[in-house]
Amino acid sequence: MKLFDEMPRIEGEHLILREMAASDAPALSELAHSGEVRRFLPTFLYEQLGDDPVATIERMREKCFDTKESILLAICDREAPDVMMGIAEIYAYEERKPKASIGVRILKEYWGRGIATEVAALLKRYLIEEAGVRTITAHVMVDNTVSSIPLLKCGFRKLYPGCVEDWGREEPVLVDKYVFKRRWMDDHQPTGEES
Repeated sequence: MKLFDEMPRIEGEHLILREMAASDAPALSELAHSGEVRRFLPTFLYEQLGDDPVATIERMREKCFDTKESILLAICDREAPDVMMGIAEIYAYEERKPKASIGVRILKEYWGRGIATEVAALLKRYLIEEAGVRTITAHVMVDNTVSSIPLLKCGFRKLYPGCVEDWGREEPVLVDKYVFKRRWMDDHQPTGEES
């Protein structure tokens, strides 16, 4: 299966990543307008572009998925699969490489619960094992040190520190680029002590 062949539903031990529904509009609006979340994000994210969150969700498949621009999934607890806690994103897919980037945005009330770590692990597993992606990147503002922790826990490496990127702000943003490569998994052969 290739990325964008079907809208994924990714299930983990505690979380479900699923397609957004109209009932997610209040959470999407809160996330899109939260200053504490937005201060670490580009200004041109899809959920920030419209004023009507219901219309944004209704157009999401056409504008993002069908164009192969990005996959935006609601992050939900398995015990409350109808309550959106944030967004998991897959974007910048390059089929020939094959490579993709990931992003995670979580409502402040759910910070500090390990959600970002499980989301990063679920996205990594899905992209490597099911979608055939070989390289995954994540871009994190240098000032956003907390968001680097889940990536490091999931085996990402900070290979490109302090890169300058245009995130749609008045000034360019300094970003650390984290990378995970499939070959790192392939190269690791367990020893008898690890089994």
